[in-house]
Amino acid sequence: MAKNKVFNVHDLYPADYCFDYGSFDADPEGYVFTQDDIAYFNAMELERYEQEVPMSSYERRLLRQWVMSGHNPRENPGSRYLCLSGSEPYDFLDVYRMDREIRRDTKGMNKSEKEAYLKKYMGWEDAPEDNSPWPDCDPDREPFVIN
Repeated sequence: MAKNKVFNVHDLYPADYCFDYGSFDADPEGYVFTQDDIAYFNAMELERYEQEVPMSSYERRLLRQWVMSGHNPRENPGSRYLCLSGSEPYDFLDVYRMDREIRRDTKGMNKSEKEAYLKKYMGWEDAPEDNSPWPDCDPDREPFVIN
């Protein structure tokens, strides 16, 4: 039985990679990053991220697969259950852990129970009954006239 190859973050970009500072300095606004530039940046970000964020070996394997597929570890993969387009930044592991928690909590629920759970999870409240102090704005009603 062959042993698994030990993961090396530096294998994610070409061994002879060198950033082209001359082209970048000449036109920083117009510089187009190459696939090698992006792969190098993502690999270095992965290395930092693994040092900063505690994670299980399974989560580490998923994260590495995410980065090997061309993504940044701090990139939001999109949730299976939630729309995470707000101002709060969610990275790969945040979304993975939220989805895992939701999947665990909603196991065995029917569709309406899942919907109620997700609304509560996101802080969504159904519209209150019409006890508003504001007048009804019915376009078919006669307009209010001041004499």
